[in-house]
Amino acid sequence: MNIPESTQADLLHKVLIIVDSTLYDVLNYEIDRYAYDIHYVYGCNLIMEWVNEETCQDIKNLILSYHSGLDGCVFFGDIVPAKYEANDLAADTTLKNWPCDMYYMDLTGVWTDTTNNHIFNLYSGDLKPEIFIGRISTTNMGNLLGEVEGVRMYLNKNHKYWIGYQHVDKKYGLAYTNNPWKSYSYFNDSIVFLYGDGNHDSFNSDNLTSFGKEDYLNRLGDDRYEFIQLASHSDYYYHCKFGKLENESILGNVLFNHEIQALGFNLFCCYACRWTAASNSNAFLAGDYIYSPNTKGLCVVGSTKAGSMYPFTNFNKSLGRGETMGQALVDWWRKKTQYSHDLELCWFFGLTIIGDPLVNFFHCTNSTCQDQLTLTSYDSSNTPLSYYLTSEKITVAPPATGSFTIPVGDHCIFNAPTVEIKGEFLCPFGSSMEILNEGCRDNCDE
Repeated sequence: MNIPESTQADLLHKVLIIVDSTLYDVLNYEIDRYAYDIHYVYGCNLIMEWVNEETCQDIKNLILSYHSGLDGCVFFGDIVPAKYEANDLAADTTLKNWPCDMYYMDLTGVWTDTTNNHIFNLYSGDLKPEIFIGRISTTNMGNLLGEVEGVRMYLNKNHKYWIGYQHVDKKYGLAYTNNPWKSYSYFNDSIVFLYGDGNHDSFNSDNLTSFGKEDYLNRLGDDRYEFIQLASHSDYYYHCKFGKLENESILGNVLFNHEIQALGFNLFCCYACRWTAASNSNAFLAGDYIYSPNTKGLCVVGSTKAGSMYPFTNFNKSLGRGETMGQALVDWWRKKTQYSHDLELCWFFGLTIIGDPLVNFFHCTNSTCQDQLTLTSYDSSNTPLSYYLTSEKITVAPPATGSFTIPVGDHCIFNAPTVEIKGEFLCPFGSSMEILNEGCRDNCDE
């Protein structure tokens, strides 16, 4: 798949989708639909490549082959992680290794494995990424979800978001800060940059009587919140030392089975995004937030190791401008200059995005979801993908002396509750078309 950039592209210009071929074999419809949705919304160039048991160096070389103008990559399936090894100043001083997606995000740095153990341990460069990476995979959800079932369910939910079935009101964020960080102003205050003054709640144990596990779970189920920033001690499978007395824990399985309303999360929670840590009985924390059938969540930014993102101001400012989750992380990295090389490695080198990195928190279909559309001819000036989407009806009605002809090599999608085709309609061998009957919805309060 290679869908060229269209004239509407402004926020994104080029996205590479890398898919595990075995997953694509059974989910090709859902994964292709994701690409169609992203192109419809952003107009960006969409490229898809299939892989099967490639090494991390192979994946990196594939990314580099498309580097010109590339904004980021979306990984589908359990794409191999690169690993990095260092003395971990964020936890203690012992030598540790962790999954490190910065290897894929940084296209200009030099990565070296001096011990030949397939784990990088030297990195030189500007410590800044050029592109974002997001991972969509339920392979490592323990016995809670199977890979195919889980990804299909997630992509169906994600598709509903892009075509307007998920309401987006651009109103409210939540910062929930446990004891160790309650005195740091940026934990409490920087959420303001996402939705503006007055459009957020900031709570810690000093300013909320009910602060703790039960209150947090209640707020996860509150549909006021579209984005939640949590600061909590955590391990791979649970939040710990939670609440006023730091005597509560929230197990990941509790989160998986709990209703969650927010779309996005910034988890200042050690190991929350360590997808490789899942066991038969436990999923990893970020997966619990977005892959459960009980959640509306679509994306999490967090770390695969001890440490996480801080401060949050520049990240939230980017999100508040309507940037994607992925671009906001890249912006945060590019504007952060105040830490030493060792601390950068230990606090921030585990940062990654679990879920769709192209989600933004101002995605409204109100301006694009028209009620009805009448087409008299095929617009061949579009890219090889033409996606027509309305809330009520699409009518294809060429004049008596003309036809609606899909050119060879083009794919045409009509998506509306009612699709009516009149007159001469031609879809010759080598072209293709789909009729979907979902339609779109106006989904945002203006």
